Amino acid sequence: MKSPIAIMQGRLSPPRPDRLQCFPWKTWEREFEYAAALGLDAIEWLFEADDFKRNPVWTPAGRTAIRRRAAETGVRTVSLCADYFMSHPFFRISVTERLRSVDMICRLVDAAREVGVQSLLLPVLEVSEVRTPAERGLLLESLQHPLALALTAGLRIGLETELPVADYSALVRDAAHPALGVYYDTGNAAACGYDTAADIVSLSPLLCGVHLKDRPVGGSSVPLGQGAARFDRFFAALRPLGYEGVFTLQTTSGADFLGDARRHVQFVKEHWQ
Repeated sequence: MKSPIAIMQGRLSPPRPDRLQCFPWKTWEREFEYAAALGLDAIEWLFEADDFKRNPVWTPAGRTAIRRRAAETGVRTVSLCADYFMSHPFFRISVTERLRSVDMICRLVDAAREVGVQSLLLPVLEVSEVRTPAERGLLLESLQHPLALALTAGLRIGLETELPVADYSALVRDAAHPALGVYYDTGNAAACGYDTAADIVSLSPLLCGVHLKDRPVGGSSVPLGQGAARFDRFFAALRPLGYEGVFTLQTTSGADFLGDARRHVQFVKEHWQ
């Protein structure tokens, strides 16, 4: 298996009852050890708007600490989920705010490069979803300079959307930039009623990362294999396409978070191999 298996930060820490996903401030270093013990290749770094200046990836000292933990454990940080932009989009805001968001993603590209990130996930969904052709244009315009920096840094920006596959593909292709790709989420697609196997075949030339998650149609996250994602068909469709990018577990977890993660890792290995 050439594709690294990663896990989203926070899935190897006690879950918070009030948040589905949040940066594990007290346990982020320990998560590297847990990931190594579970046979994971990587951790997907989480960059949120809350207290972002304290996030280790944002400071030189923090980036040094991240590289140290990666070297000590053999667990890398090959991807970064930039949830910051869920509340700081590139449209439906003032020009000043948009330029501030452009500057933020440029700075984040540089910071991510220093810790070995290869795929930076940019969420364009929920409150940040593209709703009009004008917003689509503003998004692509705003990404021009960040994409140039990403290309120089040797990483890709992957858009995560809940658009139908034809619109999703067209959005990325219209940018016509080698540093822009698709970061596909199996759970979100399943919840929308999309065919994940057909989607992944269509999107595979643009693919730079995959979030592995499961949801029933119209529902919330459930353990892998208990929703509508149809992983048997998804992996069977993806396997012959030569995908070598990251698979990131953005899975459910409870009190037995290590046991949950172990079961999900085994699930992916069995299905992908």
